[in-house]
Amino acid sequence: MGSLYDTIAGLCAQKGETVTQMCRACGVSRASLTDLKQGRKRALAAATLAKIAAHFSVTVDSLLADAPAPQGGVSAADAALLADELVGFYGQVKGDLTAADIDDVKRLMRLRAELNRSKKD
Repeated sequence: MGSLYDTIAGLCAQKGETVTQMCRACGVSRASLTDLKQGRKRALAAATLAKIAAHFSVTVDSLLADAPAPQGGVSAADAALLADELVGFYGQVKGDLTAADIDDVKRLMRLRAELNRSKKD
């Protein structure tokens, strides 16, 4: 199983760019990738993952597929961020969606969450 950093570095190599160049292009902190590489961090923020995935036109899931899962689950702040940026995680598809489509997807997500909550009660 590879690390998240290795997955990102591999995508950079395939694209012919360095991790630093990718960070500049995405507007993400190079320090966060260095911390990930050095093991000072085990994961990246949802917004950072979304930007990197969009840069490579891949899904966040594909970035995380070979990476170990972070301990402790998703924080409430990250869960809220995921709800707003979920559509952006799907790279190429986002360009084909209108603002109304994105609103529909968010509405469907809220309905699904409500159904799941009602099943637990």
